[in-house]
Amino acid sequence: MEQQNYENGNQNQENEVKLCQVITPKPVFPACETMDKLFAVFYFLLGYGFIFTCSTWDFEGYLAIFTICYVVAVLSYLSEKGVSFSKESWFWLGAILAMGVFYAFWSVWGILQVLALMMVAAYWTLLTANRLLEKNRTSKWVFFDIWNALAVVPFSNFSCQIRVLLSRKEEEERTNTKGKMGAVFLGVVIALPILVIILPLLSSADAGFEHLVGNMVWYMGEHLMVTFTRIIFAIPVSLYLFGLVFGGIYGRNTDKIKVEELVETEKSMRKVPDVAICTVLLILNLVYVLFIGLQGSYLFSAFAKKLPAVFTYAEYARRGFFELCQIGVWNLILLWCAGVFSQSESRKHRGLRFLMMMLSVLTLLLLATAISKMGMYISVYGLTVRRILPLTFMIWMAIVFVAVMVRQKKEYAMIRFCVMAGAVLFCLLCVFPVEHWVEMYNVWARMRGWIV
Repeated sequence: MEQQNYENGNQNQENEVKLCQVITPKPVFPACETMDKLFAVFYFLLGYGFIFTCSTWDFEGYLAIFTICYVVAVLSYLSEKGVSFSKESWFWLGAILAMGVFYAFWSVWGILQVLALMMVAAYWTLLTANRLLEKNRTSKWVFFDIWNALAVVPFSNFSCQIRVLLSRKEEEERTNTKGKMGAVFLGVVIALPILVIILPLLSSADAGFEHLVGNMVWYMGEHLMVTFTRIIFAIPVSLYLFGLVFGGIYGRNTDKIKVEELVETEKSMRKVPDVAICTVLLILNLVYVLFIGLQGSYLFSAFAKKLPAVFTYAEYARRGFFELCQIGVWNLILLWCAGVFSQSESRKHRGLRFLMMMLSVLTLLLLATAISKMGMYISVYGLTVRRILPLTFMIWMAIVFVAVMVRQKKEYAMIRFCVMAGAVLFCLLCVFPVEHWVEMYNVWARMRGWIV
């Protein structure tokens, strides 16, 4: 009897679970308003504008126009939905305009500036929609936010534009007027490529028909097919762009990456003993101290504007410059690994904190020697864009290492500061006509006999 009651109880629990599974509703697609449909159509035009920009000869000029159109589209859509903009969103908006608009006039970054523009535009869209992972601002999870903006949100909402355009209200479902208009439009779209094939054949078969439609056939053959091809490629682009902004507005698939899980993962990564981390840092610091001690006269001669006897200015500047840059990058990675994998936080472990600060100081010293060597070379031969870009990168690395040193004493948003500092330096080289200024400086310095 007891066993039968036990089995009946289990059966009732299973039935309740099944009933809950049946009753539990699936996530409902947001109710779409008229403005959603209008913006869905506008984003198709925006996608066509992107394809047109990439397939035209005046890419630089049209990229500036597309950048402005994209910014206006995002701000208009979010404003219509009542989204409030944070102060930081205006900072990244300025970065977008600096990268996109000024690209029409000059650029020292080339394709790298275009790629950076796309990344920052996607990131800014989620930031403006208040869908970042932490406090709606740039945080230490910035790389996850970028991945969210570039891939997760737009592709997870890839079909939203079509669903918005096909969504109907109850009154619209009772009439077939719009359905018929859509069918007619679809028929016209299908007929266009067919006419491009048929009309040239008909014009070749009859001289009178050729004279009648000759110009139209030429126009359709030369322009209409190109436009139709652009439309085909514009469809996935518009789906991507609209999926990003629509997901940001309605919060669709923006929480697939969770901060709680990232925090737990970060805690689980702290497995390496502090003694092992300190040993690695101590050995590396000793190697750098030994290197600087043995090569002191060679490394620091540039500070005194003295050229070693066996080197020319070019050889002295190039020898070891890029190697020192790589050392700076590797040390930055090592400091990050030490902060992530050590069992204790660096600020709470005196030995770890001291060794990390020591490594930062030694790296800054090596970066200073590399900058001084390049500076002496510039003082003799003048400026070039290729000399300015690595110098800018080294200045940013110096800022990062100073930030790491401050972080050992004070808790603050270090990654946010470093990312925004890098964005400022990058945008300054986008906004100012660096190449023109370089030429002006070289002429001015050469007239005074300062450079060769």
